[in-house]
Amino acid sequence: MKKIYEIALITACIGGLVIGCSNDAGSRESEDSDAQTEAASSIVNETAPSESSLSDAESMSSVTSLYDGILDTISECHSGQADDETMSSMAELVSPDLLYVPSEDPIYYTLIDVDGNGVDELLIYQHMVNEDGEECAVIYDGYTVRDGELVHFIAGGARNSYYLCSDGSFYNRGSSGAAYACLANYTYDNGELILNKSYFSDDETGEIVWYMSTTGIWTDDRTEVTEEEALEFFDFEYMFIPNELEV
Repeated sequence: MKKIYEIALITACIGGLVIGCSNDAGSRESEDSDAQTEAASSIVNETAPSESSLSDAESMSSVTSLYDGILDTISECHSGQADDETMSSMAELVSPDLLYVPSEDPIYYTLIDVDGNGVDELLIYQHMVNEDGEECAVIYDGYTVRDGELVHFIAGGARNSYYLCSDGSFYNRGSSGAAYACLANYTYDNGELILNKSYFSDDETGEIVWYMSTTGIWTDDRTEVTEEEALEFFDFEYMFIPNELEV
């Protein structure tokens, strides 16, 4: 697998590039144990120095060194070289669905400064074809570095998919079963996904009803809407992701 220092420097030179359903969909799934979390952290235990104390080149190098730890392990898992312990320990840092992608199916990544703060985010994704027959990037994981620490701000999967759209926000489509679906749009800022609006379904009344909220997913702070309004919300323009490389 190629290292990412060169692409980081190329991406940093692209000034002013315009580029946010939360993990609430995944909250219905059980969490891994603390032991797995500690084991995963040990794989990327390298801590970057404070951004403010480094030159731009040194700062970028420290950021990409953290990303390399993630990419190296994904590459090892994808090629079938990782043992069970490594696969299990990475479950807190990488989408399990991504770790088990067949080796013949390519996984891509890119470095892109989503919020324009001078720190490149690492996005890891696959190419999929949407309902309209268009190829798009389905993002499994998104990372940034904040205060010298790795931040995992997108943790997606097959039933919790993220997309980067042309206005620089992130869209999410999640599902926790036939009656529970959500569509949400987020603004991204320095490692945080900030909810703009969500639409979600529920069957509390015995039939599937759609709701809209600006405060959360599957929350009581909601307004009933039609299914047509909810699905129309997901009609957005995908962003072309530049400088992609294959893991």
